[in-house]
Amino acid sequence: MFKNLYSYFFEAISDLRTFLWFLLKGPKFYTTFLEYTLRKFRQNNDSEYHHQQALDWCQNHKIELGDLYDQLNIQKSSKPVFEKEFIDEKQEIIFSSNSDFGGMGHAQLLYDISQSLDAKICIETGVAYGWSSEAMLRHLSINNGYLYSIDMPMIGQADYELIGFVVSEKNQPHWKLFREPDRNGLLKAIRLANTRGGVDLVHYDSDKSYYGRSWSQPIIYKSLRKGGYFISDDIEDNLAFKEFVEENNYKFFVVEFQNKYVGIVPKL
Repeated sequence: MFKNLYSYFFEAISDLRTFLWFLLKGPKFYTTFLEYTLRKFRQNNDSEYHHQQALDWCQNHKIELGDLYDQLNIQKSSKPVFEKEFIDEKQEIIFSSNSDFGGMGHAQLLYDISQSLDAKICIETGVAYGWSSEAMLRHLSINNGYLYSIDMPMIGQADYELIGFVVSEKNQPHWKLFREPDRNGLLKAIRLANTRGGVDLVHYDSDKSYYGRSWSQPIIYKSLRKGGYFISDDIEDNLAFKEFVEENNYKFFVVEFQNKYVGIVPKL
């Protein structure tokens, strides 16, 4: 009994802390707070059962990276997207910090697709240290292109100043970072991208919950120009990506990367 009371007490304190954090962040964060609150009353589609279902589906549909490149006519770069010295310099800063925002992701794939598309306008959600941002910008900057990135601060997040720090100074004129939730930042980025001729590539790596993906995926796909690409990380987390491509009968590809799965949807 007392254990349950303590549990309820600490949960209430946590909920109050969350409420105050969103309140102090200002109106741009209110819609996201409301959505997060409503999810507590909706069916949990991010359970271990749903994860296992999604994982099985990914394993049944995955193809080799070389086959993906062949089928999409992607030209593989002759050299790694990042030099060893560049990686070592950035990782030294990461290792000396209190943060853990994850790894590089499939930066090479993003770079190669950006080049093969001759992309000019890209959007990404979820920046972390900025490895994927830098990968795309290494093409966009020489193509006079532009990258719009969205990253929402998280409660208790340490070293938030390291968000996007990997992006080279020379590439920053081609980059805009929105430090706000997807529900504001993604829509804003799409509007701005449309003033520059439309979106060539969207990389999704932010709210990977079922309801987060279900909201964003149709918006992202609609924003793409014909021939553009939607790339989504960690699609094994739940069934949102599977449902999206199957219900809309979209052509899609799945590749495995570091024991996780990446979904690729070309807009035909």
